[in-house]
Amino acid sequence: MGKSKPTVFEQVKDDQPNRTVRGLNTSTPLRWLIIVVSVVAVGAFFPGRSGDVQRNVFDASILGTQWTEETVYADYAFPVEKPLELYNRQCDSARKMAPTVFREVQGARDRARVKLTQAVAAIETGLDSTVGFSDGVRRALSNADASIRREAVGILRSHGNAVFDAAYSSGIVSVGLGQLAGTTVIVRLDNTTERVVAIDDVSDTLRIALMLDARIGLTQASSQSLAADVLKWCAVPSLSMDSKATEQMRQTAAMSVPRTIDIVRAGDVIVRKGDRVTEVSLARLASYRDAQYLRSDSQFSPFVVVGSLTHAAMIVTMLVLYLALLRRPSFESNTQLASLLSLPVATAAMAWASVSLPTEIPLEYAILLPALSMLVSVLFEARTAFVTTVVLALVVSGVRGNDYGSGLVLLVSGTLAAYSTNTLQSRTQIFTSILAILLGMLVGILGIDLERATAIERIWPKLVVGSVNAVVSPLATFAIIILMERFANVATDLRLEEYDNLSHPLLTELAEHAPGSYQHTLAVARLAEAAAAAIGANALLAKVGALFHDVGKLEKAEYFVENQIDIDNKHDKLPPKRSAAIIRQHVQDGIDLAKRSGLPERIWKFIPMHHGTILIKHFYAKALDETLLKETVVDEQDYRYPGPKPDSRETAIVMLADASEALSRLVDTSSREELEEAVERIVMDRLKDGQLSEAPLTTQELAVIQESFVRNLLGSSHQRVRYKEVSETTDTPEP
Repeated sequence: MGKSKPTVFEQVKDDQPNRTVRGLNTSTPLRWLIIVVSVVAVGAFFPGRSGDVQRNVFDASILGTQWTEETVYADYAFPVEKPLELYNRQCDSARKMAPTVFREVQGARDRARVKLTQAVAAIETGLDSTVGFSDGVRRALSNADASIRREAVGILRSHGNAVFDAAYSSGIVSVGLGQLAGTTVIVRLDNTTERVVAIDDVSDTLRIALMLDARIGLTQASSQSLAADVLKWCAVPSLSMDSKATEQMRQTAAMSVPRTIDIVRAGDVIVRKGDRVTEVSLARLASYRDAQYLRSDSQFSPFVVVGSLTHAAMIVTMLVLYLALLRRPSFESNTQLASLLSLPVATAAMAWASVSLPTEIPLEYAILLPALSMLVSVLFEARTAFVTTVVLALVVSGVRGNDYGSGLVLLVSGTLAAYSTNTLQSRTQIFTSILAILLGMLVGILGIDLERATAIERIWPKLVVGSVNAVVSPLATFAIIILMERFANVATDLRLEEYDNLSHPLLTELAEHAPGSYQHTLAVARLAEAAAAAIGANALLAKVGALFHDVGKLEKAEYFVENQIDIDNKHDKLPPKRSAAIIRQHVQDGIDLAKRSGLPERIWKFIPMHHGTILIKHFYAKALDETLLKETVVDEQDYRYPGPKPDSRETAIVMLADASEALSRLVDTSSREELEEAVERIVMDRLKDGQLSEAPLTTQELAVIQESFVRNLLGSSHQRVRYKEVSETTDTPEP
């Protein structure tokens, strides 16, 4: 046998830029570079990326878990630090409760008395417009009649100075009492002297009004309210807030909060093997690691970095091996490989952010892993989506320091998300995806945290964040899908509906110029759709792919037997090699037509794959017969289709449906036994020739496909009753 010829995707027929792009897309060195860069990028987010020998990897994610390592004993005494969140909360509380510092304002009481005297005189004489009352006081005076104004003046004369005396005895502050925290304020008389005053003893303008009410009761509501407004305006704060001193006081209060909660002595048990990790043991573990780090002579080790990269490589390799062994076309396409390997990198970045951002919100459940799983399910298929989800969940667990809990929750929700979009037939499936992810989040979080006896106040924030993720992930996925459909010519199941249309220009032209091929196409589409549905494959994709699988016959329709109506067979006058070349060419012609018509790759790849690399037996046999006479050598590759082989269940089904439909025209379709033998012969021939080696079909599925073909071919050849005709010469008697 001669050297294998390149596949259609590798043939040199396009312009130089396209050849360059295609070369890069299949370049082996570039493929390995993509893998290495992905591993390094993922490893850059792992805890050991900095080579920190005694890094602190203990956080709240291990609370309630069982300590599976050996019992940890303290080699030396060390203080147990408070958890950072608790310490920060206590510092904030201390700052808020720190007393406010004020300084005395000299002459405030005298100025208040002068303002009161001027205000009373102005109101009494009706010259209040000459006094700089506030807008509120001026409106109150203008709305009050003469009697109320007189009563207010009387109240101010009788009680104004007495209220001021009581208020100024401890001081009137320049801010509202509601803005003061704690129970006391500090009044600084000078740089060396200060006094502590209870907040209940000092006054503000609101308390002045209350003091006036307390003296005279609520007997003169309107005039009393007017008098209170005037009295508050007259009040001059005697205690002015010292902002700088107050801030210093708050900082001092925060610094006074103890950082430690306990002292562990040498030889004490920090955590015992088999015990559950409590908040106390967690704090001891974290502090012990910090103490080890500070006492260590070597705080950096390149082996830690190597370990992190190895950890990342093991996880990423799982996805690479799956693609290399079970989804070879995606592995050999650098574009698809890079797209899939970018997902662990993006997930690692989100997991790192969930640890690094200073917040108590459980951001690990905000990682959009379900959205990435849905994208892979839509753009590839459910099996690839599941493997990718497992890899992404392991990345989350690794980056977060062996956080098994959040990794498992995201694995469950991501798996449910992937399978909820396995066949995306309607945009209303977004609600199914939301419910699926929500179920995974809620069940996963509750299951893990109830087992760990986590406090309810730590569970509900996780449930809230997980619920938000359940809504955001499908929305983000569908938004990306819409963009890809519009700008990247990607055919999701939603877009496939547009091509399930016999009025498409290519199909209309096929019906007009190659009617035999058109009828064959319709029959193959029917067979493929039924068989795909029977094994749970994508029936819509199989049908649409079958509709366009033979459009290449438009270029030279008369060379295909189904279109040779009332004409001689043109191959009778051609040498076998030339005939085989013409037959082979309809594959490339079909790809060219499909690309010019804007068909997405997901559809036009059925054109080369429905023939794979099968042998064009008729002309190969003729060539062999001729060699017996001419004593020449026949290269089998000249009589094989260029490929590639089917790489999915749907493309494999169309290959089998195409051959089965053609062969059914040569047997008695009314005989089930003959049909079964013919279809089985087609399947076995393709299996022996290795055409189904890259298609994920099981033996059981092949049996179901065969039965579906036979059943449908029998149905298409049913017999009709020959009805008796009425003779035109028969006389019909009159009634």
